[in-house]
Amino acid sequence: MERLIQEDEVIRWKKIGGGGFYFKNRIIKPGQVFTARVSEIPKAFRDVCLPLDEIKVVQPPPVDAVKAEYTVQPRGKSKTWFDVVDGRGKVINEKALLKDVAEKLAHDLLK
Repeated sequence: MERLIQEDEVIRWKKIGGGGFYFKNRIIKPGQVFTARVSEIPKAFRDVCLPLDEIKVVQPPPVDAVKAEYTVQPRGKSKTWFDVVDGRGKVINEKALLKDVAEKLAHDLLK
């Protein structure tokens, strides 16, 4: 009977493939069975270290998409030059733009 293993439990692993694998100041040889926590085995080595017990995969909750928000603000005290600014206050354009060009850029970024 197989059971699901939490991320911090110690389980048995088997090294497959050729070559050695350094783990906790020792070399794990091909075909050797060893014990380790799931969090101790890097995901890059999961193709050469197979778990002999079943691991529970915990899916993180989906992240809601943040709606993009762009505003047109005057550059400094200028009345002719403007910047397009995102919701975090970062200026999108490199050079100052005329108001109609800045508004068009902000509109195009929302598409």
